[in-house]
Amino acid sequence: MKDDRGRPTIADLIAGKIKEKVFHVGRLDKDTEGLLLLTNDGDFANKVTHPSSEIEKTYIATVNATLTEKELEALRKGVTLRDGYNTSGAKVRLLKRKGKGTVVELKIHEGHKREVREMFRALNKRVIALKRTAIGDLKIDIVPKPGMLKKLSKEEVFRINKGDR
Repeated sequence: MKDDRGRPTIADLIAGKIKEKVFHVGRLDKDTEGLLLLTNDGDFANKVTHPSSEIEKTYIATVNATLTEKELEALRKGVTLRDGYNTSGAKVRLLKRKGKGTVVELKIHEGHKREVREMFRALNKRVIALKRTAIGDLKIDIVPKPGMLKKLSKEEVFRINKGDR
């Protein structure tokens, strides 16, 4: 919502569009695009972001090199990041090979800082494009264009919460 370097923020995007005071649920770094939830409900935000809830976040990552089956399997089992954090296994699906690069879909539930990028860094690969396409079973196509806002229905919130009311 704020940036100490003066870069545009979510607050700039929603200025004059949302009356309530809201905060983001999880984060996207400046080089990542995709679905982002805003809320004024701390319990909801905690549930969505806390690893114990196991609410999956789905990403499409384009990596700067070919990934071997062994490397895909390492992501599925979990990798150790540079800061010593051991990730849980990700659900990984190879989408396509693109020149010398690879495009994969990853589903994770932890949300460690820059986790997807750091997972690939642990394999000596660099993410060159990253997009969050879903949170739980709520997909990015609920909004037609980037930067658009949509108030979630009770049913959509219910779906993210995996049926909890």
